[in-house]
This record gives sequence, structure tokens and C-alpha cells, in this order.
Amino acid sequence: MKKRVCLLILDGWGLRDREEGNAIRQAKTPNFERLWHENPHAVLQASGEAMGLPKGQMGTSEVGHLTIGAGRIIFQDLVKINQAIESGEFSKNKRIQELMNRVKKKNSTLHLLGLVSDGGVHSHYSHLYALLKLAKDKGLNKVLVHAFTDGRDCSPRSGLGFIEDLERQIKIASVSGRYWAMDRDHNWDRTDKTYKVLKNKNTENKNMTAAAVIRKSYEKNITDEFIQPTAIGKFKGIKPGDGAIFFNFRNDRPRQLLERFLERGPKLDWLTMTRYKPDYSVSVAYLPEKLDNSLGEVLAKNKIRQLRVTETEKFAHLTFFLNCKQEEAFEREDRIMIDSWSDIATHNEKPQMRAKEITREILQAMKDKTHRVIFANLCNADMVGHTGNFPAIVTAVETIDECLGRLSQVADENGFELMITADHGNAEELKTSHTTNPVPLILQSRRFKQLNRDQAGLVDIAPTMLKLLGIVQPKEMTGKSLV
Repeated sequence: MKKRVCLLILDGWGLRDREEGNAIRQAKTPNFERLWHENPHAVLQASGEAMGLPKGQMGTSEVGHLTIGAGRIIFQDLVKINQAIESGEFSKNKRIQELMNRVKKKNSTLHLLGLVSDGGVHSHYSHLYALLKLAKDKGLNKVLVHAFTDGRDCSPRSGLGFIEDLERQIKIASVSGRYWAMDRDHNWDRTDKTYKVLKNKNTENKNMTAAAVIRKSYEKNITDEFIQPTAIGKFKGIKPGDGAIFFNFRNDRPRQLLERFLERGPKLDWLTMTRYKPDYSVSVAYLPEKLDNSLGEVLAKNKIRQLRVTETEKFAHLTFFLNCKQEEAFEREDRIMIDSWSDIATHNEKPQMRAKEITREILQAMKDKTHRVIFANLCNADMVGHTGNFPAIVTAVETIDECLGRLSQVADENGFELMITADHGNAEELKTSHTTNPVPLILQSRRFKQLNRDQAGLVDIAPTMLKLLGIVQPKEMTGKSLV
């Protein structure tokens, strides 16, 4: 009989013993508890060096899915760029040098856009400072920063400190919360608010510093993520022919804003820190390395039909990142995307999200048996966890647990071995960012009653799945099967 496997990723479901601020421990989760105690399970490292990140750096959905799909530790963009700055290679980067030379030759303005924080998920402020130093060394005297404030991968009011430090060194031309500047769910009205400010179209400049704008926002209880897009001082808008560097290294959230400029203008001399999309006609400072024999690719080579099911918020992670940054689906790879709610500001308003609809699709796929492998992501614990609203996070966790009960039953009835894991922690600590806590792995299987070790990492998931399917692990995967 053909082996069938479902990998269920509970986004943001970390393991932490303390109950204080732990929505996962305080929620009613009878199905997860039953599955954990009745089945083989392990604790997986999902942060820091186990993920190709700096020691102590929290994991992310991007890195988590990439590591699961690769089955090997990949040095992440954050680490690569940090090392380039430390070694001096950054200042010699050919594409950065070329763009700055063109700006200097034309005597145009250089605009630096991106998330100004130390979160290390989408960007790092040290990369901005490295660019500013390089521009100064080049003798560029017209440099403007367009600062996006975080409040999600770091504390909600930490932005003021970053902006105050930055304004001591350089002129900030505009400020915008990431809610507006970095939307990825096709809420174009949010993107357009930032786009119009950057163009300085029908906007009113604030005759105050960026730090003052943030202080005023805090007085109205508007935290970093939601700072209204605001033009500062005498900024007159980005002009045609100017140079622009988008210094975010993670590529999913800058896309919409960049696309507005590429499609509607003004036409700029663009450079992005990493490749945001293969078909963008922009320079790229650091191109991705080609990763052969990802999990999805190995399944395709073995003619196994696979399904990816999730909602909009995590669709890129379950496809592009799980496929090691390949946009196109592999042969025999089918995809189902349920639209995330777009009529809400934050997910605590509907903490159930689309978990039940996703579960319905998974259940049907298990019964149909068209696909031998199902990948799914239930993202409530992460997306609601980011809001810091504890009652809503508890509801989110309990929603997932309800889904687990039905999924485990139908998987068993239809010959699917069920692997339950997470890409990183979040809901087990009451803060708006991810955590460095480990994550679970549960294997519901009639064949295997124990795993060969109880401590492992996300790199070991792909080798384990291939072993369950009876497929030889490729040499590129350095993780080790747990069965």
C-alpha cells in the first residue's frame, strides 16, 4: 500500500513550561495533549544557529519553512549580510557600488527605504547604517531615509529609540508603520497610503521631526506598527531618476510597495538588498543561492502528487519558502489558498481566522486520496500572537486544537501518517514578536511507536518524511530522519 503523509505546521506554536503569559498552556487543548502523550514526539530547535541564524536570534516563518523544505541548515540573509559588513565585503559589493556611482554622477538623491528595527526578521538597522556610511564615504550629499517602524518583531514602542538615534545622523524624509508600508495581503489601500507619501502626492507634510511624529502617535495610543504614513519637513517627494535602495532582506513584504513604483512610477534607479521577485527589473545586492533537492523537488522527481493548503497570510511560506525560494510549483504540486480576512485591522478581531476552512480542504483531500503528501499551515497562534491580545490568542489556540481533533481522526481513517510541528514559537509568550523557544513534533503513525531521539531540529523534518514515504534522502539534505 502506498504510504501517505500529512505535514501540519502550527505556525507560532512554541513549547514553554511556564504558564504565565502562555496562551498555549492556559488554553483548553485536549486534542494536542492527547496526541502529544499517545504518540511519538520530539522537541525541535527552531531558532538561532540551528536555523542558520545568529545565536539567540528568534526564528521566523520564512526561515522555518525554508529549513523544513531544505532539510539542511542554510546561512540566512541576516547572517550573510552581517558577515559581509564585518569583513568589509559589503562596502565592495559591486551592485551597491554601481548604484551609488550613478547617483553621484547624476547628482541625484539617494533614498533608503526599509524597516528600522533590530528585529532581524525583515531587516536590521545595522544594514541601514552600513549603507549610510558607504554613501558618506562616496561623498553623496543628498541622502534621505524613509523609515518604516516595526512594533511587531520587537516591542510596540521601541521605534522611538531607533528613530531618535537615526535622526542624529541623517535626515528622515518620511515615516510609516509597517502595517501600511509592508502589507503583503493585497490590501492595496494600505500600500497606497505609504506610496502617496513617498511621491508626496496630495499629502500634508508635518513640520516636525520623525521622532516627534512618533511621540504624538504614542499619545493617541498608536504604536509603531500603525504609525500613519507621514512626510517630514520639506520633503517634496521622490523624483524621477533618483536612486533608491530597499534594504529589507526578507522579500515578501516589500513587494507591493515596490510594484507600485515599478508600475506607476516615478521611474527610479532601484536596488533591493535581496531578490524580491525574479521578474522585477531592479538591481539586487545579494542574489539567492540555488538549493537543489528541496523536499518538494524530491517528491516531484519521485512522481508523488502533493498539495499545499493554507490562507493568504502564509501562502508564500508554504509555497515559495518551502520550495527554497522557487516561485513556480513543482510538477504534480497543487495549491489551495483560502483568502485571509481583509475586513479587519488585526487578527485578534477574528482569532479563528480561516482555520476551519483550511481544515475542511485537508479533510477532503485525505478522503479523496488524490495526493500522497499534504502540506498545510494553520497560522492562528502566530498571527493572533502578534497582536498581544491574550484572550484572542487563547481563542486562536483553542480553534487550532479543535481542528487537530478532526484532522487526526480522518488522517488515521484514511491511511495518512500525520506529522504535527511548528516553524517557530510565538503564542507561548505574551509579546508581539516571535520567540526562541523550541517547537513540537508529533508523529501519529500505526507503524512507528517511537522516534530515535527526542531532541532534534527543523532540518530533520524532511528526512523523516522521506523515510516515511520510502524515498532515499538526497545527499544535499544533512538533517537526519527521526524514524
